[in-house]
Amino acid sequence: MVPQARKREIVDEVYELLRQAAVRRHPVAAIYDGRLRLLCPHVLGRKSGRLHGLFYQFGGSSRSGLAVGPEGAGEWRCLSVEKLSQVEFCADPWHTESRSRRQTCVDEVDLDIDDQPGGEPQ
Repeated sequence: MVPQARKREIVDEVYELLRQAAVRRHPVAAIYDGRLRLLCPHVLGRKSGRLHGLFYQFGGSSRSGLAVGPEGAGEWRCLSVEKLSQVEFCADPWHTESRSRRQTCVDEVDLDIDDQPGGEPQ
């Protein structure tokens, strides 16, 4: 069992990697709920005091599957950072689609890439 302090360090490291990926618009591969997910982090922060993110999932799998639309397969996902593991940058191109500016995934927004210079407004 991982000591609580080490677990917190790991979550902080994952969060920082996600932050770098979002700023650089670089997708990540990760395991969430035992399934591989290919993700583009768009909004990072806290929900009810816990680290969360709004991601565009463009590949991999999930219990609910991925919708197929005109742009291909993809879904917006609200994920707990604590439940992500084996997170690493991947070579895929950045994926996104229009989303509501009013999201409920993150209460305290630390980073929203749509608010960053050089970002493409949605």
